[in-house]
Amino acid sequence: MRFVIKPDNHKTAKLTSAQTYSELLVIARDVAKDDIKDTIYRESYSTDDEKKSRVEDQLSLSYHNKCAYCERLAKADIEHYRPKKKVSEDNMHEGYYWLCYEWTNLLPACVKCNREGAKHFKFPVIGTRVTHPSFLPDNNLNLEDNKAQNNPLLTENPYLLHPEIDNPEDFFDFFLDPNGEGIRIRGIDNDDRGKKTIEICRLNRQELRLERVENVINPFKQAIESSFVMWGNGSFNQAQFEQQILFQLNQLITNAGSVESTHTLLRKFVMKSHQNFSAIVLPFLNKKIRNVVLAAFKAI
Repeated sequence: MRFVIKPDNHKTAKLTSAQTYSELLVIARDVAKDDIKDTIYRESYSTDDEKKSRVEDQLSLSYHNKCAYCERLAKADIEHYRPKKKVSEDNMHEGYYWLCYEWTNLLPACVKCNREGAKHFKFPVIGTRVTHPSFLPDNNLNLEDNKAQNNPLLTENPYLLHPEIDNPEDFFDFFLDPNGEGIRIRGIDNDDRGKKTIEICRLNRQELRLERVENVINPFKQAIESSFVMWGNGSFNQAQFEQQILFQLNQLITNAGSVESTHTLLRKFVMKSHQNFSAIVLPFLNKKIRNVVLAAFKAI
């Protein structure tokens, strides 16, 4: 997960149309959940290669084709952050039906994070749950109250982090799986919002643990150990070997700052301190060069 700025002007024309608002007003006034249309919040269309979504196309501008929760490159569901029809934790709640077309409530989420036993209708909160929409004195919807970053929704204090509101760096860190099966993420905040987000979206499922190693650690490991071999066989002299280590470390820094990289939260964590680097990266390297690489890391 990474912090995302999603401009309001990226919304599709259909989401912002007067016709959509008219239909939303009926849904909100009458609790007409059966009138919610995926033709509006998805806007599907077909190409020669696949079925696509205009809303997903627009979300991808901010999320760079990645899942909002696990940051994998994936064909995304159009996920309602607050579930539109029901809430798993409250059988009496009608769902956040009035947010069905709200731009700040729409996120791209992979099937593994959104379905398959993961998020789906889950939405636990710490504060008081909002149960109905807000209306203005003229009986129109108060659209400002529909935005996830505004009250009253913000005061729900959801356990599930919102990547456009919450800075993930304040809620997570990483550690090596004790059984050697990749890298685990864990919550570190006092309210357990990080921990609950991991549970809700299953952010420690095996494929993610292993993918963190494959995408973030292995390219660096392979490049460094290849340079070590070339130094050993005389293809690199000492200066060239050290230069290669510095180059690869700077690549890690560059990738940690790239919004297009996968697993940017892990990349930032690794490069934040030599303690993090030592705990996450060094165990994967050849023991003969760990001290050399760590010294180079501290130098930059």
